[in-house]
Amino acid sequence: MDTLLAKMFMRVTLLLCLLSMQTLQAQTLTGLAWSYEKAGKVGYLFGSVHFANSSFYPLPPKIMKAYNDSQVLVVEVDESLISVEEQQALIARYGQYPTGKKLSTELSPAAVTSLRKLLAEFDVPLSAVDSYRPGLLAASLTAMQASKLGYSAEQGLDRYFMQKARYKKKIRQIETFESQMALLAALPEEDLLLQQSFDNMQDYEQQWRDTMSAWKQGDGPALYRATIGSALEQYPELEPYFQVLFFDRHPKMLQVAEDCVIKDEGCFIVVGSGHLLGEQGLLNALEQKSYQIRQIK
Repeated sequence: MDTLLAKMFMRVTLLLCLLSMQTLQAQTLTGLAWSYEKAGKVGYLFGSVHFANSSFYPLPPKIMKAYNDSQVLVVEVDESLISVEEQQALIARYGQYPTGKKLSTELSPAAVTSLRKLLAEFDVPLSAVDSYRPGLLAASLTAMQASKLGYSAEQGLDRYFMQKARYKKKIRQIETFESQMALLAALPEEDLLLQQSFDNMQDYEQQWRDTMSAWKQGDGPALYRATIGSALEQYPELEPYFQVLFFDRHPKMLQVAEDCVIKDEGCFIVVGSGHLLGEQGLLNALEQKSYQIRQIK
């Protein structure tokens, strides 16, 4: 009996310790979320990181309250609306070279050398990605970096909210899977830009650390510097790359955000954090349109 009581006591103690750790973690996380309001109508903008791990959870209570108070979850894209087979076909259509073309012949010898160095970090031979266009290559390298550092798309913040909202709230997408795949083909493919992009990726571990730390601390300016600002300062020629990947997409995101408030739909909008920040970000655009912006923390 004493042994049984001792085991029960240990289990209860362990449970209480785990609950205390979760509570402490939720208190130390700030995250990146804002309310935006006009004429008494409110919407919420949540800055996501698409690759995350367990250290991001549980999310701060104030952010979860904003989500729970919302009626509609708005995301960049809802992949459940398209079959896996269709996804694979679109990735091949927009992300791969036509027969007869490949990276190793399209890029300069210097760019190929930089790429081989990047791939060696993940024990991936050039032949494994030789059919990829630069856009799909960049996406693949990002996923490789995330995996090596212990992050996954399965634990990404956007996916968390979609799983939470499924069958409980309306889920609306801003873009489509095809339109996002089309970005892969639209990204600049000039050799110099690719060379500089590869060079910018060399210190990826520090970039990821800075990005994740800034998100957890709720430091928008620091996250912008880590993801966009520093790269543009060091390699201003990369501006067309960021134009396609970020800035050209903002007018549609802005329109969706405004429509949510105009129609008083109570939206919780989840987009990549980089879309919200900086001079060309959604927060600044909404502020220019006389919305009251408040960070949730």
